[in-house]
Amino acid sequence: MNLPLRTPLRHRKSLLFWASASLAAVAGLLPRVRADVTASVDKGQSATQHKTVAPAGGAKNSGRTSTTDSVSGNVFYTITVRNLSAGPAQGVTVEYHIFNKTTTSSSRAPSSVSVDDITASSTLDLDPNGIKTIETTDIPKGSKNTVTSGNTSKKGVSTPGFTSSTNTSVMGWVVYIKKGDKVIHAITSTDTVLDDVEKIKKSSGA
Repeated sequence: MNLPLRTPLRHRKSLLFWASASLAAVAGLLPRVRADVTASVDKGQSATQHKTVAPAGGAKNSGRTSTTDSVSGNVFYTITVRNLSAGPAQGVTVEYHIFNKTTTSSSRAPSSVSVDDITASSTLDLDPNGIKTIETTDIPKGSKNTVTSGNTSKKGVSTPGFTSSTNTSVMGWVVYIKKGDKVIHAITSTDTVLDDVEKIKKSSGA
């Protein structure tokens, strides 16, 4: 059974707060209840990708030509929630955070990195020993590489060409299973994903 999730919120400014709170809960610093409900996450499923090559000569007035090579698509994850007890589990909240990293670089400027926190939650009831699956929203991914040629002005001044690239992909995720305000189960893609996200946020000034 696939359950729809609420509209995801992006670029949550409270990332460091909830990350610290969630880590505290996982570490046992916040009240916890028996983890009768667990979850697992698949490795991600890719949607159809397409590749396009932009026509050259997009900047005729400057004498430049640009060629763009891009690949785009999306990926989604399936979260499987299991009730391990012989009794029903009611009012269980599944909250996920998928961290989508975008890296931009150019031969004319320093590279930059940003993270989009794509999150949503859903509350559900589970039968005794029941299983339900939830599909996340589609997460965009892809790359774009542009090569722009140089040109020479009427006065004979030559301007060098330049390159630029943008790459977007999922760097990791965290899923929380909650009963009320208590975290009863948490899983992450890696042990360091929350620390990695925090470092990027700090370096980008977000």
